[in-house]
Amino acid sequence: MNVSGMAISIIGAAKSGLSAARSLIKCGARVFISDIQSEEKLRQTLDRENLTGQIEFEAGGHTARVLDADLIVLSPGVRTDIPILVEAAARGISVYSEIEIAYRLSHGRRLVVTGSNGKTTTTTLLAEFCRKQFKDNVFLGGNIGIPMMEFATKTTDASIQVLEVSSFQLETISEFAPDIAIITNFFENHLDRYPSYKAYINAKKRIALNMKPESWLILNADQSAMHEMADVAPCKVAWFGWSTEGRFPSVTIKDQNFIYTSAEGSQHSLFPVSSVRIIGRHNLENIMCAALAAILEGVPSDCLESVVKEFPGVEHRLEWVRELCGVTFINDSKGTNCAASVIAMRACRQPQILIAGGRDKGTDLGEWATAARTMTKGVVLYGEARSRFRSALEGLVPLKVAASFEQAVEIAYEWAQAGDTVLLSPACSSYDLFPNFEVRGEKFRELVKALRTR
Repeated sequence: MNVSGMAISIIGAAKSGLSAARSLIKCGARVFISDIQSEEKLRQTLDRENLTGQIEFEAGGHTARVLDADLIVLSPGVRTDIPILVEAAARGISVYSEIEIAYRLSHGRRLVVTGSNGKTTTTTLLAEFCRKQFKDNVFLGGNIGIPMMEFATKTTDASIQVLEVSSFQLETISEFAPDIAIITNFFENHLDRYPSYKAYINAKKRIALNMKPESWLILNADQSAMHEMADVAPCKVAWFGWSTEGRFPSVTIKDQNFIYTSAEGSQHSLFPVSSVRIIGRHNLENIMCAALAAILEGVPSDCLESVVKEFPGVEHRLEWVRELCGVTFINDSKGTNCAASVIAMRACRQPQILIAGGRDKGTDLGEWATAARTMTKGVVLYGEARSRFRSALEGLVPLKVAASFEQAVEIAYEWAQAGDTVLLSPACSSYDLFPNFEVRGEKFRELVKALRTR
């Protein structure tokens, strides 16, 4: 894609939007940024990113100036149905996500991970597997926190891009086509953005939209929606999960060993479950699909165990923070939906004090409430979601409500006894109090490390 001389508007001046601006300027495009934040804050951001003087911009909302463009690049956090984009569609102006533009500017192979939960762990682990074989030719990024645009123009035909992609990013793809795609799982999520669970799943399914017959789509054998998807997939299908009988190539666990079954049906033991350092049944599933993708990409299977033995997991996902007075503190700030929070509760040692809350995603709370009742000794609620969450939990489990995130941590520590686990797994997005889950997790670590012996 040659963008030299093109007028390109970018909506959203967060990490991916700023990364797109820098790369597009280097490619010779004329860039205009539009953001809802105040002009003072936007100017500070552009100064910090050394973009002042290189672009035009507007703050405080999106005006018709956005439409003076050959195409529009949309940051993943921005809805596709805002008025300015409706008008762009009416005028025939193309709107693309940052990953679509990055795809067109990049080279090499793309190994892409999406799904409701487990994306970041799977993506990070897959990149580590690939580095065993492809060394410095591996680029890790996408929704994991490193925008694809950061390295798109640095890639070559020998590059392996390992990318985490969200449903928001997939909404506006056009040509984006993985060579290998993984869908980790489907659970209710982002119902504050999508009209239904089905609409959310359909956005995830777009990952296979442009896949070629020789490409691989890796699906979760334990979910019926994946079987339906396999029937209409435009490419080859591989499987992972606990019930892969009759489906291959695949990776599963049998007799406490990870087992790979080739496309021809021959089985090979990869490594024992005891080699895995990270905790939780869900992480065994993440390892299954990452190992399968690596093998299909050409990584020798005997390279995998050494990576698994050393892999500590990812920040903000079941991350051990501290033990104080016999109380263990776990940071699962990345648990931004109910299904992820349930997984975290199951993975952690009991008794537990759960800290939950934030911006409500509107998902069903039934399974989450049941898990909290059976696996915690109490729940501390905070943030915008606290009222609805309180209604779902009242009478099921002891509750305490905090006026702030800081107070929630203090209450949990005071409530916990030696041998307990204090688990931050919010089941909500962070956007009521924090710009993202990373900042929320960092704040939790800071608060926990500041606690004193009682």
